[in-house]
Amino acid sequence: MKRERMLAGLALAVLLTAGASGTALAAGWVQENGVWKYTDSQGNYVTNRWEQSGGKYYYLGSDGVMVTNAWVEDQYYVGADGVMASNCWLKMNTAADGKEAGWYFLTSSGKMKTDGWETINGREYAFDSDGRMRYGWFFDDEDIYYLGGPDDGAMKTGWRCLAYDEEMEPDDGDVSEQYSAAGEESRWFYFQSNGKAVHADDEEYKRTTIDNKKYYFDENGVMASGWIAAEDDAESGDSTGISRFIYLGTENEGNMYQGTWVYLDEHPWTSDDEDAIEEGDDEECPDEGENAWYYLENDGTPAYLKSTADSMNDATTKVGSSSYFFNEYGVMRTGLIKLSVDGKNLVGYFGDDSPYDTNPDSYMRTGRQTIYDDAGDRYTFYFGTSGSNKGAGYNGERDDYLYYEGCLVEAEDGQDYEVFFVDGDAYLVNESGRVQTSSKAYRCDGDYMYRISGGKIYYTDDDGEAEDEVTDGDGSALPEVVYHEEYDL
Repeated sequence: MKRERMLAGLALAVLLTAGASGTALAAGWVQENGVWKYTDSQGNYVTNRWEQSGGKYYYLGSDGVMVTNAWVEDQYYVGADGVMASNCWLKMNTAADGKEAGWYFLTSSGKMKTDGWETINGREYAFDSDGRMRYGWFFDDEDIYYLGGPDDGAMKTGWRCLAYDEEMEPDDGDVSEQYSAAGEESRWFYFQSNGKAVHADDEEYKRTTIDNKKYYFDENGVMASGWIAAEDDAESGDSTGISRFIYLGTENEGNMYQGTWVYLDEHPWTSDDEDAIEEGDDEECPDEGENAWYYLENDGTPAYLKSTADSMNDATTKVGSSSYFFNEYGVMRTGLIKLSVDGKNLVGYFGDDSPYDTNPDSYMRTGRQTIYDDAGDRYTFYFGTSGSNKGAGYNGERDDYLYYEGCLVEAEDGQDYEVFFVDGDAYLVNESGRVQTSSKAYRCDGDYMYRISGGKIYYTDDDGEAEDEVTDGDGSALPEVVYHEEYDL
């Protein structure tokens, strides 16, 4: 509210007369002892009544004297010249005539505006039942408004960052300092074109779209940020409740992240949301301050490992042209990962755990891969390249080599050949893991040990002739690989 406009609105009308004492105005006005009175046609002084002169209204009090600088009938105001004020602001610096200090507005009829909204010079103002202009926070039943400071009062719209203490919520008339950014002492609010703050009613959060972005607000109108539980119920296959969560960026962003990677040191189990999920173990759930990658789907929820997954394809999430592995808490995981699904083992490899400044490249690997475990031991793996088992460790013979859960199976150094059983089938492999198929006798450390005949593998005598068929219980132990992580579904 501009001061110069207020003063102009309060400008008093011209003096009743410029004449000397005792000179009567138009019919009925007389001045006695420095005060103005009005006589009727009988010469009696008029009392407790409005009289008009020159298009202006004046009030005669109970003593017949024209009232000045006072409230009349508790709804009108007359200035120093006695003229009824109209279409203007009036500021009471101190309480008087039963009126509290503050701003009042006299309408075009001169009557004080009370109990409601008024459009004044294109701006909206609210007034209480006593006519005083409201300011600060205004709570009208379920609606929340902010009206600025004591000398402002105009209804606010759009984004406002205001001082806010969650432990000491504002009351009607409280004034909050305005900030340029949210922090420990301030929060963002959004006031619609009608001045009402977006806020939750019966639900925990109210979602609204502003400038094509989705925001969430709590019951007090505070814009939510970080991780929040936006849904009451988890999706089918969600064992932790992570599907209830979305990420809303920093306290100065607040918009829902969708279809994007985020690298965060705050997590759903460390959030301030009262419905924060229970934290898992340290390997699955990084601590607050420890960064982790998440991928937010198009609906804003994190990608996560579903308990219903029964293939590597179901256990991973495709982002662009690559697939990634996320645990049941939505955290992207790397390395060699083993899944146990209904007694079946699925093994996948998702790169190393090097930090990334941009989108992670720990995508699902396919085909033949060389992998090192934490001890520095080197392994060769083969992962499926197509179908539902794409990325899953291969079992059996592939390109003349034998694999078990993706790991290359090799005869022990110095053994030359060994027999291994994979999925019930016998394979004779050399120290390089190559599968032997030629029908002949095979020596181990210089002595005959095995013979392949008719597609079957036999033990031999000293001359290399077939004796007993090698059975499942006679095969060598399959390789034991140390996985970075293992999951039971």
